Amino acid sequence: MFTDQIRNLLSVNLNVRQNERVLVFTDDEKDYLIDLLEEFGEVLPEFTSRYKTYHYGSLGVHGTEPPEDLWRVTFGDSAIESLKESGYLEKILAKDSYPQSEVVDVLRNKSEEVPDVVVAFPYYSTTHTFYRRVLTEHFGTRYASMPLFDPSMFMTSMNVDWTEVAERSREIADVLTEGEWAHVVSEDGTDIEFSIEGRRGIADTGLFHNPGDYGNLPAGEAFVAPKENEAFGKLVVLYAPDRKLERPLTFKFINGGVEDIEGFEDYRKFIEDIFKKMPTARYIAEFGVGTNPKASRPDNLLEAEKILGTVHIAIGDNHTFGGANIVSFHTDYVVFKPTVLVGGKGWEKRLILRGKLQKI
Repeated sequence: MFTDQIRNLLSVNLNVRQNERVLVFTDDEKDYLIDLLEEFGEVLPEFTSRYKTYHYGSLGVHGTEPPEDLWRVTFGDSAIESLKESGYLEKILAKDSYPQSEVVDVLRNKSEEVPDVVVAFPYYSTTHTFYRRVLTEHFGTRYASMPLFDPSMFMTSMNVDWTEVAERSREIADVLTEGEWAHVVSEDGTDIEFSIEGRRGIADTGLFHNPGDYGNLPAGEAFVAPKENEAFGKLVVLYAPDRKLERPLTFKFINGGVEDIEGFEDYRKFIEDIFKKMPTARYIAEFGVGTNPKASRPDNLLEAEKILGTVHIAIGDNHTFGGANIVSFHTDYVVFKPTVLVGGKGWEKRLILRGKLQKI
């Protein structure tokens, strides 16, 4: 059903070559994801004979490390048994403290047939995991992360001029790298300021052709990890990751963390329970700017955060892209029609004015 679109993803977005090892995986949260995995299995032989497909049970939360079985499929039995014997695997899966350099050494020395390309579309995101980080940073794997993916996106936000998206995303990422602070306001009531000093802006271009390239598909954003303890103000949340809230919630930030939530909505209890289980999940994790002109769905976070002229602010884990917070949770919230200022010593730039991206 989506044969041509899958071919485009593998050829245009990932530039898969005949001799490369490819791993495609999902979870069983949605039946349509399993169906899509089967379609990938039908198309992949056209590109390479060295491929694997895999699915695992739903993990229920974005940012959780994938299960042991996927680590085995990815790195091989010898590497995973070595990590288990040392006690490291249990700590990795729990996002507990462990010596990352030693884990990397084990994986480098013991792994076999590590994939050159990964297409990851479990419902719950693997972007902000050590699994993704070790693949891209230490094995040069090209990694397309597609949480919450809906096949209808093939016809909309995936059907875009990727060269244009890439250029716009890189330009904004450069501004974020130069900036020391950002201030976001919106008509919905968001008014938050935070530090991005010393943090590198990253462009999610949708073109993963070089070793270690990674990002979302559909793509189209520039993002940065703010300083975890330097956010002040309020963020008005209109949407959960996959639905519109019946009533808005207001997250009040002090010293980087959500200190209070105002509003009556079931999602509030979910977030408060997360904070009880994982106290560091309350800290600001990401600031991103949407750059995809074909993205339009506000009710699906994967696409919503790519909408041109929006921004998104995340809480939770950010250690995989320049931050310092390690926790088994990461969720973004989109701000619509924002006005955004970015600045540094002696300068400031209006990046967005009421949802319209300004000339850079």
